[in-house]
Amino acid sequence: MKMLPPLEMRCLRWVLLGKTHAETALLEGKSVTEIELCLERAVVMLDATSVEDAILKANGSHSDRH
Repeated sequence: MKMLPPLEMRCLRWVLLGKTHAETALLEGKSVTEIELCLERAVVMLDATSVEDAILKANGSHSDRH
């Protein structure tokens, strides 16, 4: 599995913790658009089908349950 850059990992972690894109943007000092792009990059980098799938893959889960 590819290692994600720190910002992508943090953005996925904020989503996992239930933060909205706007809340994550405030926490990270970025715009909402930057956060959305960051999450999209994480999905692509992890060859995931969604942000939720990317979170599972980033956490090392190889489950095929959907």
